Amino acid sequence: MAKVNVKGRILGLLIVAFIVANALLIYFDEEEKVERKSYVHDWSQTVTEDLAETLETKGVFTSETTTPVYLDEELGSFQEFLVEEGDTVADGDDLYTYAVSDYYAQEAQLQGDIDRIEQEISATEAYIEELEDYEIPEPSESTSGMSAPSFFGGGNPDETEEMTDRSPLQQEDTSSNAEAEYLKQEKLAEQASELMKQEAMLEMKEDQLDQLQQDGDQITVTSTFAGTVTEISEELDAPLLTIASTDLILSGTLDESARTTVDETMQADIRVPELDMESTGSISSIDTHPDRTSVKGTSRYPFTIAMDDLNEDVLPGYHAEISIITNESPGAVTAADEALSTEENLFAWVMNEDGEMEKREIEKGITEDGLVEIVQGLEENEWLAVQPEDEFRNGTVFFTPIHIDDVHAKKLFKLDKQTKLTYGMLGFLAR
Repeated sequence: MAKVNVKGRILGLLIVAFIVANALLIYFDEEEKVERKSYVHDWSQTVTEDLAETLETKGVFTSETTTPVYLDEELGSFQEFLVEEGDTVADGDDLYTYAVSDYYAQEAQLQGDIDRIEQEISATEAYIEELEDYEIPEPSESTSGMSAPSFFGGGNPDETEEMTDRSPLQQEDTSSNAEAEYLKQEKLAEQASELMKQEAMLEMKEDQLDQLQQDGDQITVTSTFAGTVTEISEELDAPLLTIASTDLILSGTLDESARTTVDETMQADIRVPELDMESTGSISSIDTHPDRTSVKGTSRYPFTIAMDDLNEDVLPGYHAEISIITNESPGAVTAADEALSTEENLFAWVMNEDGEMEKREIEKGITEDGLVEIVQGLEENEWLAVQPEDEFRNGTVFFTPIHIDDVHAKKLFKLDKQTKLTYGMLGFLAR
């Protein structure tokens, strides 16, 4: 008969009883008289970073403007083209000639065109001067109950009567002086471009009138702007030819979900894979109506990007990868996404100034590449506990494993005696 190991059994029962007793003490310790600790294996630290949320899409470079050139057959009959497809033309270059069918009618029409364009130029110049003189009021100021930026509302300076009756304050509204200043500069640039077109058109009409009065039966039509001849109608169908401007814009389309997040003036990072080129730009326009609609398909909304700086090697038709910056937060306090937890609210386990674990609620902002912007609740360089989360307890001291690779034994023995004594006593008293 085998001998029973009584001592071993008693020892085993005592160990089990000890473990059960301690577990029960902790379980029923409602007043938390039993000291508890948190075990932390992985740490993370808050840092300051520039964060941005982006929307990825694609685009293609196209000419900023494409202008058709026509011939009014009532004025005369076509004679010959003076350019070919692919030719680059400058403002004032000859395009084609036609024979005048009625000298006096043509002369009267040209003179009428000249008078009309001169009036349009005067109206546009007056509007530009009005824009330049306008001072954007401070937010606290009031201008007879009318919003300052509405001064930059729509309007067609080509119409003389409309320019004469133009109200300096219209219906458009903005929420900031910065936006008002942007609208002012945008409208100035728009009107300056319109003035250049009007002056070029005036010069062309005056040249045609001079030709008519000198030759009597033939007029040469010239270009009113610089560009490239992209199409010529040998069959003389309308338009006779088409000129595309040399200035390029980047255009693309957005689906319905992306359209709700993108606004004009948003910045964008652009990459042209064909040239391994990178640049920047901003959304210059985005349509409120889709280019096509379908019950089964997704609506697409066209947009254009004005480039800040464009490599001269970029040609119309080149494709680009676009990152539209929809939200950004420079100099944000950030935390690793893995260091944040969610119950009812978002929180983090923080090592506070007392050296204890603190369960702290936080408010987050934007997210980028695993980093989360902390709007409220954390400061820069705070230490956060990451793993194992089930070992974290609020208001407790903590212990963490020593990383031997980070301990340099030689440095320990280089400490002076007073430092060794101080830290030794602190360790003894802490126990």
